[in-house]
Amino acid sequence: MPVSNEMSVIDMPGRDGGRLLAPGDCVVVRAERAGEAKVGLRRGSADGALDASFRLDVIVRCEEVPEAVVAAPTPSVSFLAHIAHVGDASFGQNVWAGGPDAPGAIEGLQIVGDPDSPLEMQVLVGGRPARWSDWSGAGVYAGTRGYGLPLLGVRLRLSPEAAGLEISAEALFLGALVASQRGRTVEFVSGSGVDPLVGVKIAIEKAAERSPGVGVGMEANASNREPRVRVFRASASR
Repeated sequence: MPVSNEMSVIDMPGRDGGRLLAPGDCVVVRAERAGEAKVGLRRGSADGALDASFRLDVIVRCEEVPEAVVAAPTPSVSFLAHIAHVGDASFGQNVWAGGPDAPGAIEGLQIVGDPDSPLEMQVLVGGRPARWSDWSGAGVYAGTRGYGLPLLGVRLRLSPEAAGLEISAEALFLGALVASQRGRTVEFVSGSGVDPLVGVKIAIEKAAERSPGVGVGMEANASNREPRVRVFRASASR
């Protein structure tokens, strides 16, 4: 029974005093603020049993239920990559540019689609020294063409307006394993600092549900999958 004046008991029809006499009986305890209530068992007769259990459910008023995050529409974007000795190559979401089956040094990337797309890109252009480009959105090419300066890294991020979405991407550098990341911000950088990006695959998807405290993205995501493919330089003697 409630022990505070700020609590009241609402009995089910046919019951009073907050008593539960048979399986299926219930009461509602209404509280204006946090407090204490005592629940106990009492034998109905001298030889009555006490083998009963209670289930306590919290009832939340509708106005107290937090609004669910509604995922923004998945943007319709594709991509363009400039690949050494190949030229400009268009590729869609979840499709490799270069990659394990056709590796090629990627010298620049571009997001193709609505200028208001929430996806932005930054690339690390090889050189002495290598340098990161400015963040660029759809319609802006990042990198070079025909200067023999392959990309040594790429970053992707979603704007805050893209609620409920995340980036799913994979990258392949010469001499390295395929790496994979998911999150609102992802980053891939050549482990050696000189081996070029020879494959990239990008998609924007609805965010996967995760347990609290599990991080994603550049800072916390475990980015490397189990080894699947490794691309090596050709021997100079060939």
